[in-house]
Amino acid sequence: MNDYSSAITILIAVSAALTIGVVFVLKQPTDLPILKDKQD
Repeated sequence: MNDYSSAITILIAVSAALTIGVVFVLKQPTDLPILKDKQD
């Protein structure tokens, strides 16, 4: 059972990094004109 602990830890770390990356990108101001009109 201990063989999978490092793989699980790596999987959680990668998932967290992807989630943080997606949140970071979504927080940025958008360049799409359709979405810009809705924000004003």
